[in-house]
Amino acid sequence: MARIIQIDNRRWVVGMTWSSFEDVPSKAELKDDAERLNASWSCVRIGESAIQAGFCAPIDNAKRPSKLYSLAAMLADSREQPWLGIFKISEGVWWYIAVRDGHAILPDGDVIGGEDEIHSIRECHSGYTDWKYIDGDIAQLRDLINDVGAKPTPIRALYESYFSLLPLVSTIVLLLVIGGGGYFWWHKKQQEHERQVAMAKMRAQLAASQSVASAPSPLLTTPQPNNWLAACANIISTLPLSQNGWALDQVSCSTASVVVHWVRKDGATVAAKPTGNLTPQGDIVDQEIPLVGLDRTGSDNAVKLPDAKLALRAWAQTAGFILAMTEQAPPPLLPGAKPNPDVPPPPPQANITLDISISPFGLDLSKIPGLRLTSLSSTGTGWRLEGVLYGH
Repeated sequence: MARIIQIDNRRWVVGMTWSSFEDVPSKAELKDDAERLNASWSCVRIGESAIQAGFCAPIDNAKRPSKLYSLAAMLADSREQPWLGIFKISEGVWWYIAVRDGHAILPDGDVIGGEDEIHSIRECHSGYTDWKYIDGDIAQLRDLINDVGAKPTPIRALYESYFSLLPLVSTIVLLLVIGGGGYFWWHKKQQEHERQVAMAKMRAQLAASQSVASAPSPLLTTPQPNNWLAACANIISTLPLSQNGWALDQVSCSTASVVVHWVRKDGATVAAKPTGNLTPQGDIVDQEIPLVGLDRTGSDNAVKLPDAKLALRAWAQTAGFILAMTEQAPPPLLPGAKPNPDVPPPPPQANITLDISISPFGLDLSKIPGLRLTSLSSTGTGWRLEGVLYGH
């Protein structure tokens, strides 16, 4: 749930849900996403490499967002990506922001809540292994805002409130009455307004009586394990062991890219270094290669989480792999908050880690229900796979 926080003389909205677009979205596109997210306020952020819109429901029953701005949109381009930050706003209240892949704010990367909730959300993003972390408070947020120096992104109402037009309507009615014959016009408009209010009330009651559609399963919006492993293998298998004297030291694969860690050996210089980010010492290069052509859709083959854990454990034991699983607890409610019966809870899930001593690229994980991989990295003894096991 979004909130308003004040830093100096400006009020900022935090806790919005974010969507990305190829081009600047039209108002119709914004309304489509807003309806899906049960929101009526939005903002459009045109960043250095990303075009996004943030959405939230009205805060504190306000009819319109007056002089409110998105804090996540203000700071998304302020640091080298990928980065995430946790900032203490006040006692018991924390703000979380997560930005990567073209300086895009993750859909669930703008959250306000208690410390346990914030750390739980950060744990959900721990599958990305290349985060740059920031921890701070209101004072550090103030410094970050001042360093940006750009215009803030305002929050707008997607739907014009009828009641905001009442003063103008009243003035017109008064002039018509004074001019003669206005009473009958006003009476007709009043009847029409009452009819519209009654119809709106009926529609609201009908909508409340209908069950809210469940959010799509994450299994439908993330690549299947075999497809993801194949995409990682297509890049990793073509890498040379050395390049102009720079030795391949370590590789890792996330949901978005492969990261190659090169180390300078005797005779190598930065004049012929591999493509990538060079450390200040000039002896290490981290090269990031995007995963292209990966089918990021999957099928919902979830079973009950205990059954899925049992199937994964049996598979790992048969192969002699080391498996660790940590079941995730549902995010805690904020103090004083009550569960929303219209919002379905997230599916039960467990974080998994597999340490194996063989190449992972020949593994067949298609028979394990509810499994999605998020990270692969080489180790001194083989490979480590990380991911999430979803149940229902």
